[in-house]
Amino acid sequence: MNRTSKWCVAACSFALAFSAVDASAQQTQANATSRPGSPIIHEIRENDVVTLVLRYNPDVASAILSEKQAAALVRAQEVRYPFVLSANGGYTHSASPALGRDGQVAVGERDVFSLNAALRKDFATGTVVSLSVQSSRSSTSNPVGELVTAGAAGVGYSMSTRLSLTQPILRGAGTRIGEAGLRAAELDRTAAQQGRERVASEVVRDALTSYWELWYASRALTIELAARDLAKAERDAADQRREKGALSAVDVLSYDTRVATLGESVTSAELTEYQRGLELSQLLANIDPNVRLRAAGSPEDPPVPTVAEVEKALGAMSPELKELEARVASAESRAQVAGDAYRPRFDVEGYVELRGLGNGSIAPAFAQIGTFGAVGGYVGFLFETPLTTARESAEVENARINAQMSKNQLESARTRVRIVAIRLVAQLEAAEARRAAAAQTVVIAEKQLEAERARFALGASTPLQVQQAEDTVRTSRLRVARATVDRVEAALQLDHAIGRIAARVGGGTTPEK
Repeated sequence: MNRTSKWCVAACSFALAFSAVDASAQQTQANATSRPGSPIIHEIRENDVVTLVLRYNPDVASAILSEKQAAALVRAQEVRYPFVLSANGGYTHSASPALGRDGQVAVGERDVFSLNAALRKDFATGTVVSLSVQSSRSSTSNPVGELVTAGAAGVGYSMSTRLSLTQPILRGAGTRIGEAGLRAAELDRTAAQQGRERVASEVVRDALTSYWELWYASRALTIELAARDLAKAERDAADQRREKGALSAVDVLSYDTRVATLGESVTSAELTEYQRGLELSQLLANIDPNVRLRAAGSPEDPPVPTVAEVEKALGAMSPELKELEARVASAESRAQVAGDAYRPRFDVEGYVELRGLGNGSIAPAFAQIGTFGAVGGYVGFLFETPLTTARESAEVENARINAQMSKNQLESARTRVRIVAIRLVAQLEAAEARRAAAAQTVVIAEKQLEAERARFALGASTPLQVQQAEDTVRTSRLRVARATVDRVEAALQLDHAIGRIAARVGGGTTPEK
């Protein structure tokens, strides 16, 4: 066979191979979805990942519950000083023997019914105000007791009203102490809010990283399938050429070897895609062995920020730093009031009291109270102090150390996050350069492949050289996909560090699709 005939046969064979690739790819996709028992392919997009992970991920749910718990503690501190109503009542029967004037022993009996109530209010300044009412009914069988007059047994009524006030001067005095719990609870709530934003940002970052790894696995599988289908078509074309005498049987073996090798690559790529899908399903808390996830989106190309822009965003938006700043403020607030319970106590106290007494009727008792007939009062102080200050000093030192540890953690995080952000900027730039170089390599490799095919059609090349050129195109396309995913993942890490993801997801709320 002359050279012209060989060229015509080769051209027809490659045309047949290229047309067979598309048909084979469509047939492969149809077989994957129509085989009984095969998993269902479910395409998922980036917004779907964000929505599902915020809705179902247990770490996000726990962070939201922690924030709700902190908010409940704030509400508890806001109503820490309510009005307190107390009441009590009782009945007492007593018998008392006594000597009479004639030397006889007389037993006097007494029955007392009492009913008391008090209303108390504590204030954040440490002030305690209470209003109490006491009443009793006493009956005696003999002239025993102060309620019986005129040397005869009878029934007496007693009532009193007391308004009391206690004001601490040292321990527990002022809102600095009284509202310390509220201030600490509010700071803890702020820290919990920042913690929720940090957790939501971390979970979304990890889920999107897993998503783009799935995208790369899906893209790699597509590339491997196309290469395998092309190899099958070329092998079929080589068989036809062998039957016509244009190719030897030994040359066909190289095509068979290539088909087998690419079949292994397809199997490995399918397993990798399945594993990446399971990893994403785990983060989404929605694992279904009958569903096989496949990334359907396309990566975007956001601009690479400068180091100055990153450092500026870190101070204003970083969820990790904002959480640590809130915890430093909470520790400092607790340190300000540490040891107060062990300081000396000096309280000023006093009360004003109205009393009333009635014999046989309660009306005179009410009348005496209403007309201020019997007014009493008291003013005094109460002082106590520990004989040593060891406990107070230990509490103060412990709180001071906790505050300093929180500050150290904040400073360490600031340095670490800043270094990580700068490193991620460098990674972004490197990934962009790698992707551009890989894309250029693809263009060159495709041209080289076309040249090798033309040379092979003219009889100036071998099947092995064409296959090597095809492998170069395949690996170049894989490198482009890998560099694209590396750039996206570096951007995700950077967006998490500077708070862009937290701002995007609203600190854990489900975004709009």
